[in-house]
Amino acid sequence: MSSTWTLPADLVLPEIPENHPRAGEALPQHWSKCFGCGDDQPGGLKMHCTVGEGLEVLGRLDVATYYQGGPGFIHGGILTSAFDEVQGMACMVLQRPVVTGHLQVDFARPIPLGSVLEFRARLDGTVRRKVYTSAEVRIVEGPMADPDIVVATSRGLFLTVGAEHFDKGKDYVDGVPVSPHGTSSV
Repeated sequence: MSSTWTLPADLVLPEIPENHPRAGEALPQHWSKCFGCGDDQPGGLKMHCTVGEGLEVLGRLDVATYYQGGPGFIHGGILTSAFDEVQGMACMVLQRPVVTGHLQVDFARPIPLGSVLEFRARLDGTVRRKVYTSAEVRIVEGPMADPDIVVATSRGLFLTVGAEHFDKGKDYVDGVPVSPHGTSSV
């Protein structure tokens, strides 16, 4: 099933900054503890993204057995998290932090465990603080691999926020920031 999604008529395509990575170059993880791309997140997705053409980002995900939902297939929430990550990475061209405001996913085919997925995300445009994105995913290796078939799509609305919304120097326990030594920092 595919839902309807209408982009605003007044979308603006951002310019690609001179210091932004070029096509084929890797995008850096935005935070080492991020569930989507972080190296310091043992149970995370550890996705890697590269810059595509224009306002496009490519991401890869190895579908591990512990991502299982139904027997032998990826859990829909894991796939949704991967879409959130790659579409958020497409927003890096703005060089401002973003948060997810709305994300919808249309699942077209089951994705077996052991697959390698390739995501293609695009920044479709901005209107003030709103950033519109879209993405698709294909199975490029493993069971049922066919790089010509789109197995799921996603549309997202992200919102730009100030850097003060993120405090990357702290960990959180039960929603409370703690210092690296485990004591409360509030």
